[in-house]
Amino acid sequence: MTGCGGSGSPAATPSASAAATTGTTPAASAAPSAVQSPAEAIAAPDLTQPALALPANIANGSVVSLQCGRTYSGTLDLAGKSNVTVRTEGGCGKAVITPGQAIDGWSLYQGNIYSAPIAFDAAQVLVDGQPLARAHWPSRSQTWARAGSSSGASLAYPMPNGDLAGATLLFRPNDWAIEARTITGYSAGSMSLASTGKVSFDGYALSGQPDFYVEGKLWMLDEPGEWAVSGGRLYVWTADGKSPQGRVVASPDRDGINARNAQGITVDGVSIYAAANGINALDAKNLRVTATDIANSSENGILNSGGSGLYVDGASIRNSRHDAIAVKWGGGGDTVRNSTIDASGVIGMPTNAHAAVNLTVGVGSTVSNNTVTNSGYIGIRAFRNASVTQNTVDGACMVLTDCGGMYFYTDDGQALNTVVDGNTIANVGGSQKLAWAIDLDAASGVTVSNNTITASANGMQLHDGGGNTISGNRFSASRQAHIQMDEDGSAPSVRNNVVKNNVFTSKNGEETYRISSTLGADSVAQFAAYSDNAYTSSSATFANFNGELLNYTQWKARTGQDASSTFQAQ
Repeated sequence: MTGCGGSGSPAATPSASAAATTGTTPAASAAPSAVQSPAEAIAAPDLTQPALALPANIANGSVVSLQCGRTYSGTLDLAGKSNVTVRTEGGCGKAVITPGQAIDGWSLYQGNIYSAPIAFDAAQVLVDGQPLARAHWPSRSQTWARAGSSSGASLAYPMPNGDLAGATLLFRPNDWAIEARTITGYSAGSMSLASTGKVSFDGYALSGQPDFYVEGKLWMLDEPGEWAVSGGRLYVWTADGKSPQGRVVASPDRDGINARNAQGITVDGVSIYAAANGINALDAKNLRVTATDIANSSENGILNSGGSGLYVDGASIRNSRHDAIAVKWGGGGDTVRNSTIDASGVIGMPTNAHAAVNLTVGVGSTVSNNTVTNSGYIGIRAFRNASVTQNTVDGACMVLTDCGGMYFYTDDGQALNTVVDGNTIANVGGSQKLAWAIDLDAASGVTVSNNTITASANGMQLHDGGGNTISGNRFSASRQAHIQMDEDGSAPSVRNNVVKNNVFTSKNGEETYRISSTLGADSVAQFAAYSDNAYTSSSATFANFNGELLNYTQWKARTGQDASSTFQAQ
């Protein structure tokens, strides 16, 4: 997979081996039953009581003490500040910061749809603490339509309603991304479009016949669990069909804490609810977030792109529309530890997401002892000189494909020198073909050791990478193969890998190895050294060796490898 490569710019085409198995309409995998459902509601703060005003004009070096158990309305502005601490004072529960507002005055509009006056353009709407989907077409059961044609400024399709100006077009430029454009008009079966999308997205070009959906107009509100704003009123069809009275919180497109270009900010022991970005810390240095809860972000939980030295410890981040922790460029010396992250990139209709923990190009990061569940795309992404240890990733690649539960990529040809040790990765990719519990994409110098990898589409991929060590891991219940290695360039790239002291259990017909090269079988034979592994298999095919289906005896004869390994047939 090269779909995630780089730091936000359009990436290279997926590997030839990946492209060969890609369908015309990549589908999201269903949420694995073993993973807690992201649809479970999150308790909302009591916004029926008067909220307190957030302090303004905060001086550098200040301590902002918020009263325990109280809710503060709006955005805490720390832009450009230095050495400010924000904390909860008292032991009666975390202080809550939210731009959200309770919406009242509901009346029945038609059918099960209710409406109420609203004084702002909502970015998200929640009922009983659960985010609703913005009204969209086609319906959720269909999800996508296929464009007749498209260009950078238009998309042709015979829409059922021409009221589209101001709506949003979302489309799939490739397997691993969803893009957005604002619709400026519709005429003669063609949408006219603004040239760019939102900053959360990646700027992929619109062309060909992409899958798409549109959202944001009242006529699209045609099923439970949706909302729309029109003519100064909010329209809601609740999931249970009952009145929204006393149940609705809506938020404008405003952050909980604005810490852009700040330095040395500490956020300790507070709760941030229903903001755009829980903490927007673009270009901020040395942000510390400890014992803090961030829920229901219509953008990201913590956004720190362009910054460095991010430290997150003991946080809970749930229901982020895109990423929970996003450092898409910049970064370095970042730490994410002891935190619980759930439902990133899976709220509402399919949308773009990079990773629940997304440290794209930062050097020297530590990601340890976190639990990451229900990720729409990658669970954890790190880069060079990183330590990724003792984490649990349960449920990833649930919306987008060509994806890894943990993902490591470089396009500069230099060794990553990254350690991936003692993690548990499960339920990645469902029935997808292009999903791996751990994905080393053009990555070299990575040590993958002592991990438990189970119940995923594939256990692990090494794509166009060398000098990696895979040792002491336990692989089981992969749906296709435990380890895939593929080389698709014009020159050898998969070399000097070591696969040793691992335990492989194959009881579902999966292959232990699936290895291939566009350079032929002689190149495949040089991919790795295999030794001291313990294999248990009931599969007729132990390995797919560049198209040759081999049992274990044939594998040993064909490769001259695994002389010191053991094999038990079941």
